[in-house]
Amino acid sequence: MARRNADGIFLFLSLSLSLCVCVSLRVSAFRSLAGFLAFEFLRSRVKNLPTLKVLNVDPPILTAPMFLSAKECEDIERAAFGGEGNAAAPASSSSSGAGPVTRLSSMKKAELVKCCEERGLDASGTVAVLRDRLKEFNAAAGATTATTTTSGGGGGDDGGSAAANTDPFRTSNPDALVNSESKPEAMNQLLKRLNFLFPDCIEEFEPPSARKENKLWGIEVVAEAYKSAENVQPSHAAYEQHEAIERHYQVRANCTFFLNDSDDDGGGGEITFPALPGLSVAPEKGLALITFPATAASLLDPRAATGRNAYDGSNTLNAVDVLIRGATPKILTEEEAAIERKHRHEEEKERARLSAIPRSERRKMRKDEDKPKNSRKKRDTNTTNTNN
Repeated sequence: MARRNADGIFLFLSLSLSLCVCVSLRVSAFRSLAGFLAFEFLRSRVKNLPTLKVLNVDPPILTAPMFLSAKECEDIERAAFGGEGNAAAPASSSSSGAGPVTRLSSMKKAELVKCCEERGLDASGTVAVLRDRLKEFNAAAGATTATTTTSGGGGGDDGGSAAANTDPFRTSNPDALVNSESKPEAMNQLLKRLNFLFPDCIEEFEPPSARKENKLWGIEVVAEAYKSAENVQPSHAAYEQHEAIERHYQVRANCTFFLNDSDDDGGGGEITFPALPGLSVAPEKGLALITFPATAASLLDPRAATGRNAYDGSNTLNAVDVLIRGATPKILTEEEAAIERKHRHEEEKERARLSAIPRSERRKMRKDEDKPKNSRKKRDTNTTNTNN
């Protein structure tokens, strides 16, 4: 009997020790991951997210099952899409026709130029200018679908099929999710958790810029109802360097929150990563997918490009993307650069002047500077002279 009790105690202690070692290793690994993310990408409190799973370290691809509860998913889905949350795929025309242009956010400059020429629009300018010009054309043509995000790096993973009625339906900053008076409490909770995970994630929907005081960070909320008969071509959530400089901000993190499951037994709608063959993330209600499409230096990371498998089930795959946008480093104008150069030149002259002075005299100068101007002895002398 005593032998049996001793064996039980030994087994219990062994299991406890193994558990402690596993917990210690997990904490240590997450601490290392947090340091890596802060240095290379974006400051994150990953060690405080208990359900976090690391699918890939570099580039970082993270998932967090049960980030949202079933009820929170349903509340957000009802607010964003209405009814049962199964938004019908919007009717849209191909980007090669004369109608409204779809897939704007994933188009390259050559495609944008071609679309402008086909519609008799001015085809000169940067990518951002051409996209804005085609957005105005869509609005004038009575387009009823939101085919691209309007103020951020969103759309990096919307892509789209050229076939009619199969483009992912994306709406940037829908009023139902960003208006403080109308958005559901579940959306408030989502943003609070996201702010805890990313301390720089602030609830500010205006595009950030280094030229605006206290406007270095912001977010964009994108509601997406996905349904496509074809695979979506890979695209980026972040901007190329020249476009990020023009916009004054870059997409630093892309957080996708799935609101429902696929009703197709064969699956479909998985988010894929062309740079990482074999890795994909299937839609799962309440799951959060976190990627980092740009580095801490605001440079696009081509390895973070995402595509999406076809899905033609009876419902749409609904999700909410939250794009964390950070201001790009401030680029000085010619006048500001001249002032900066003059200031640096004056500082160098002053350092050269001080270095030419003997060390003993420099020490004496420092002592004189540190000496209080109104010493007690001087005050006592002034008091005596006053009394006399």
